[in-house]
Amino acid sequence: MNILALTSAYPQIDDGEEVVTPTVKYFCDKWQEAGHNVIVIHNNSSFPALFYKVPNSMRHVLSSKMGHNFPTEASRKPLTIVQNGVRVFRLPMVKIVPHTRFSQRKIERQVFKIISILKAEKFVPDVIISHWVNPQLDLILKLKNIYPVKVSLVFHGDCSYKKIEQYNLKESIKKIDAVGCRNESYAQYVKEVLGLKKMPFICYSGIPDEKADSQLSNIEQIELSEKREYIYVGRLVKYKNVDVIINALNEIYPSKDFKLHIVGVGAERDNLENLVNELGLRENVVFHGQVSRDNVFELLKKCFCFVMVSENETFGMVYIEAMLAGCITIASKGGGVDGVIVDGENGFLSEQGDIISLIRKLQEINNMSEEKRKNLRKRGIRTAYEFKDSNVAQRYLNDVLTFYND
Repeated sequence: MNILALTSAYPQIDDGEEVVTPTVKYFCDKWQEAGHNVIVIHNNSSFPALFYKVPNSMRHVLSSKMGHNFPTEASRKPLTIVQNGVRVFRLPMVKIVPHTRFSQRKIERQVFKIISILKAEKFVPDVIISHWVNPQLDLILKLKNIYPVKVSLVFHGDCSYKKIEQYNLKESIKKIDAVGCRNESYAQYVKEVLGLKKMPFICYSGIPDEKADSQLSNIEQIELSEKREYIYVGRLVKYKNVDVIINALNEIYPSKDFKLHIVGVGAERDNLENLVNELGLRENVVFHGQVSRDNVFELLKKCFCFVMVSENETFGMVYIEAMLAGCITIASKGGGVDGVIVDGENGFLSEQGDIISLIRKLQEINNMSEEKRKNLRKRGIRTAYEFKDSNVAQRYLNDVLTFYND
């Protein structure tokens, strides 16, 4: 099957230190591995040169508030590359103001470029999948008129009331064959605000097959750490509420007999380090910076509990990796893993950014017997196993092909 993927975010070799979500890449890699033919069109936003001259200090402040990093200047240039057999074409789209809709003229020019690439590659899509509303919605609606195939769109928390009005989403979505979301709670929201008759399918992230297979086959032999070592993995930005984790652990352990590993980079690091110093926790909190995926998993396996209580989370793959590693996992209630984590059964759900709620969950975990904690962690491993890359990629493709947006 020929799969055409359109996305606003895709990791590239010239991203430098910028962290770009690899969600779409993992799906495309697995589809290619399964024998499909995949082409990716990376429709990234490109801004005037002056935009990239913003001082680092201001970049950090803006990145922290916006919740995402500034693009690199290198991303202004088109790029063609083959990664794991997947042909990737970066086609920057120029805009002056961030978060604005592209003009129809720019959309038509982008469609022309895409068609030209597909002709040169002798590629006729059998299905078109897309992620993020802007500019994918406008692009796939035009491409659908050229290629009479099934088209899909996955929302990443971007079905806001502003976008509903801006893109006339209630009417536009009727032309999309398959509608997806990154978690169940957001799917319910999208169904209601867009007046859909059917619940959007859930586009889950996955974990490497070999890790999942290894953990499940050795589940009875896995050594589960009882040392009070906690871990957070993710971007260091405001809405992730890493400060809430630090303050909660400081409250739970007045004698400071705990360790917190913070893995990731971002604009909030300086503020978090200042908080650690103010609380006298320099010996307790370790900032690891950016760590490879394999090394993150090894670190997770050595920790007792993974905590991430961010706001408006989609589907954090790291939650699943933490569960697979055997960590007791605390996630945001009403966030990305509602319906995957069952509170008290295979992990815990805490109110988003609420220190009191998190303290209660931490106390509940500490008050459990070691045997109960062990059984909970094993249930977490079994749950995570179902989300290995090959499973979720096949499930995603099947959902697109069988979904009918009545």
